[in-house]
Amino acid sequence: MLEIKKSVVALEPEEVMELERIMIDQDQEAAFAFLKKSIYQKIAHSQKDRLQSHLDSGDNPVEKFRTR
Repeated sequence: MLEIKKSVVALEPEEVMELERIMIDQDQEAAFAFLKKSIYQKIAHSQKDRLQSHLDSGDNPVEKFRTR
């Protein structure tokens, strides 16, 4: 799941051309594929390793408090 915050995505020239083609053709399937590939994946990649739940670590949080 993505962190909900303002994000900036840089598009390559070929991605801008693809976006323009999608808009001209009003191609809904291509639009969804573009969002998934070019937008979602870039945001997810930029947030990789930043979003980790304490439940995913495998550590026992209670043990950390006991050792203090």
